[in-house]
Amino acid sequence: MRTSRRSLLQLAAGCTAAVGLGGALGACSRRSEQAPVAGADEGAGPGTDDRLPDPIESLEIIGSGYIWTEGPVWLGDENGQLLFSDVPGNTIYSWVRRDREYGDGEYSWVGDTTSVFLRPSGLEVSTMPGYVREGGANGLALGRGGVVYADSGNRCISVVDLETRQKTVLVDRFEGKRLNSPNDLVVARNGDIYFTDPPYGLVGVRESPLRELDITGVFRITPNNELQLVADNLFPNGIGLSPDERILYVNDPAGRVAFDLDANGNVLGQRPFTSPDTPGRGGDGFTVDAAGKLWCLSRGGIHVFMPDGRRIGYRGFDGRASNCAFGADGYLYVTNGDRVLRCEVSDAFKPVKA
Repeated sequence: MRTSRRSLLQLAAGCTAAVGLGGALGACSRRSEQAPVAGADEGAGPGTDDRLPDPIESLEIIGSGYIWTEGPVWLGDENGQLLFSDVPGNTIYSWVRRDREYGDGEYSWVGDTTSVFLRPSGLEVSTMPGYVREGGANGLALGRGGVVYADSGNRCISVVDLETRQKTVLVDRFEGKRLNSPNDLVVARNGDIYFTDPPYGLVGVRESPLRELDITGVFRITPNNELQLVADNLFPNGIGLSPDERILYVNDPAGRVAFDLDANGNVLGQRPFTSPDTPGRGGDGFTVDAAGKLWCLSRGGIHVFMPDGRRIGYRGFDGRASNCAFGADGYLYVTNGDRVLRCEVSDAFKPVKA
């Protein structure tokens, strides 16, 4: 069907129906549904009521009805797909925007499609054991010839082949002891994988009797799959690399920290990036854009930081947001509780390389 841009926008106003979690499609994928915005920065911290520029021009809900979304990662070029995980739902989903421009302002549009990419993404069980809080995949990243992911349920780092969907475990133990429950990760261009290992995936968290490690570490997997400890003095969550891969950022409840790296990815030192009284300090995941800005999620919304630690933007979201990633289509994708958002970034915040 060929239609004009105006007709496309009219069509987009009607959301395409999708079947439930048990069918071929995932939870409902909807175009052009404006997401409500929280009125206050609940992650701002005491004594803070500044009104920073809004980095988001507009946003829409592209999927809802999940349990707790995480990930996400973009696969392919501007016509590619978004992968995101529903951690308790034990599933990785694929979202594809099905519209194409043919010229003279005309488009073909058949609606957005959300489908199952990998199920189960973690534990291969019909019913989650009572000791598991998060049985599926958490953070996702591209690398090692596929999608590398923090397999919270199996307490390991795995990679899944894009064609066969075959899963391969890369690491699951440190010094002979099982990892806690890997949470988030980032892959360097040379194949190094940095990941965080808090015990959030286990019932009882810190007090889980299943814990074998007495640390909650930040780790590095070298290209030959050697597992190295980066830090054991944090309760880490989100993780990211600067564009030149000389700084590794890690989120900690007391404030984000930065690790300076040498040209081979080895740690030179650790330093604070944001202080304990910085708004959004107790956040979750984040992404680093091409200009080096950090887009950090907290209970209140998204906070944008410059590489020197200055907070320059804020947008509140309704509900808790967990993670985000830029797509090759120029949009910022945010996992927001039981839904996924597609955000148009304000011109002043677009991640243009310096």
